[in-house]
Amino acid sequence: MSSFEIKGKVAPCTLFRPLTTDLAVLTGDVEERLSQTPEFFRNMAVIVDFSALGQTRDGLDLNGLVRLLRDQGMMPVGIQGGNEYHERLAPALHLGVFPESRPAPGRSSSGSTSAPVLDALAMVVDKPVRSGQQVYAKGRDLIVLAPVGQGAEVIADGNIHIYAPLRGRALAGVMGNEGARIFCKELRAELISVAGLYRVSEDLPEDLQGASVQVRLTGRQLLIESL
Repeated sequence: MSSFEIKGKVAPCTLFRPLTTDLAVLTGDVEERLSQTPEFFRNMAVIVDFSALGQTRDGLDLNGLVRLLRDQGMMPVGIQGGNEYHERLAPALHLGVFPESRPAPGRSSSGSTSAPVLDALAMVVDKPVRSGQQVYAKGRDLIVLAPVGQGAEVIADGNIHIYAPLRGRALAGVMGNEGARIFCKELRAELISVAGLYRVSEDLPEDLQGASVQVRLTGRQLLIESL
């Protein structure tokens, strides 16, 4: 009998998508952002995604960026969308190479709208998600019928529907689905995220605290709207 098993399940990772190749600017912005909620990002597995850089990706110092993220307590585990040099360098930095994310809805070359294929059956959670717990709906939507407490985390490849107070963290479209949304009956979140773009509690609109909202991407901005 073998002493180990290899399973197909993949845990969700956070995409770190630099918008500039200027490492000094990245360092300042990363240090400022992570200082707001350092415990949330500590030991978080991240994939460096080059997709927003276009042809300027060649100027990104991958070694320096990985060192920056590790110095801040994050755990880079791979890259996607890099050039041939980045892919050759990745093993030396103990990084894997991931395939690029699927095209975002509405951006296909034919001009027709499309969306990542998700399981038709959503995951339904009818008990409170308590501090320290994590629920992940892989390849489908997530429906939560009970409160999500502080320190708890709900994650989905598709949409997230929360018919109760959200006091913890909700991350929708974690595998790059930019068409995913979060629907929440009572917003009091520590963090909300769609396709890797996020806001922490300090950045949430004060007039929407405790309100019923939907969260979605518009362009490269996270939009929070009252329902």
